[in-house]
Amino acid sequence: MIIKRLGMILIAISVMSLALGAFAPVAQASEGDLNIFNPTYTNQDVDMDTSIAYKWGIYNNGVNSHVVLIDIAGADDGWIAEVADDGSYFEIAPGEFKVVELTVTAPNSRDYPDISIFMTCTVRDLVTEEQWQRDMGSVTTTITGGAYVPPTQVLGWFDNPLADVHDSLDSEYGVFLTTLGIWILIGAAIYLVLDPVVKHFTKSTETEIDDQVLAIVKGPVFYMIVLYGAVSSLEVLNFSWSVIHAIEITYSLIVIVLIAWMALKILKDVLLIWGKTYAEKTETTLDDIMLPLFEKMGMVVISLIAFIMILNLFGVDVTMLLAGMGVIGLVIAFAAQDTLGNFISGMFLLTDRPFKVGDLVLMENGDYCRVEQIGMRSTKLYNTFDHDMIILPNSKIANEKVINLTEPDNKMKVKITVGVAYDTDIKQAKGIMLDVALNHPDVIQDEGQSPFVRLVDFGDSSLGLKVYTWVHHLDDQWRVGAEIREAILEKFNEANIEIPFPQHVVHMEKE
Repeated sequence: MIIKRLGMILIAISVMSLALGAFAPVAQASEGDLNIFNPTYTNQDVDMDTSIAYKWGIYNNGVNSHVVLIDIAGADDGWIAEVADDGSYFEIAPGEFKVVELTVTAPNSRDYPDISIFMTCTVRDLVTEEQWQRDMGSVTTTITGGAYVPPTQVLGWFDNPLADVHDSLDSEYGVFLTTLGIWILIGAAIYLVLDPVVKHFTKSTETEIDDQVLAIVKGPVFYMIVLYGAVSSLEVLNFSWSVIHAIEITYSLIVIVLIAWMALKILKDVLLIWGKTYAEKTETTLDDIMLPLFEKMGMVVISLIAFIMILNLFGVDVTMLLAGMGVIGLVIAFAAQDTLGNFISGMFLLTDRPFKVGDLVLMENGDYCRVEQIGMRSTKLYNTFDHDMIILPNSKIANEKVINLTEPDNKMKVKITVGVAYDTDIKQAKGIMLDVALNHPDVIQDEGQSPFVRLVDFGDSSLGLKVYTWVHHLDDQWRVGAEIREAILEKFNEANIEIPFPQHVVHMEKE
């Protein structure tokens, strides 16, 4: 009954979780729902009466659709600034990437001052009706007639040292290669320095877990640093926003896969191996049974988290997925009540340990069984009399009276009852029974466990005498009991002590 109640409690929890998920408010919109990528070059030169284009990238990282209104400020004194293809007002769905292109046209005279264009956007969420404003940044354009000048600052700190090596490297590609090389050096330095430094601090520990974890993570950490440097260095190249967005998505995907791989590797090659080593040193079987379960659950949880992060990366709303998982959990809870009850009962048997493998137990139906295996769903019992293997669900054993004959030790009390006639000399009969018990070689005669005889019953046909003895091992109880009975019968016959048959005395009266 306890197990069924626990199963119903878990079902109720699943129903409440599903209800809360169903009636939860719609995800709130916030300014962080939109990722805005500023233009690559914010200061450029342009000839008179010519145009130059700046591009912004907008990515909807939320779960609701938004309407975006672009506002332009600062276009005066003959300058013209407009958003191309009527892109000043548009709708952007979750996970969608939009490119906003601003075209700035210079006046037809060099007498006009430089112009700074400021971009802002007003965003309205189509589900929650919330509205907010975002600053998209600014661009500055100068009328000099010069052409595009690539950046020359590496990491924004110093000039490109490759510019003096070859003319072809005096460009944005030279800056990119230099920046990427610096990030590779940073990753290599961390890779080479991290190992000895960490080992210096962990060499005093008794376990090798820290060294094993370090050996697993140092390689992926190096690759992630190099990839981060490569992606962050792309801002100096004149790539389109769609290409940059695709590269950043790919980078995030690789990072998620690397982190999931490290987690699975640590789980399989470090935690589980350490757990198996520890389990071999303990007497309990709980850790031996829980380790495979922990391995499977860990692999499923890590893979599921990585899968959800990947879906979220591509703009997929995982709310419906989680709600679907709640429904599936509810269905499984209803369909697997008995299995779940057996699993919980198995946990109780392994933690409370009313018996262990190898113990001899007396079942409620009178069977003497030896425990062969305790599993998460069922327990295997060997019937020592009938030579049968009994497989019982854990929920049945948990709710049944089971006597552990092996605890607290292997000693066993043997009780033998004999009926003698009412005219028997009780002292003589008790003396014979006690002598037989004391003379048996397998009967314990220690203080507190020596044999004794008691008059226990006044029966219809006889007086009940019972001798109490202890044997060293419970497997000897049937043999010792039989041998003592045979010896008592022999001694009673020699002393002419009657063991009467059941009889009734009938008195008849004459009228």
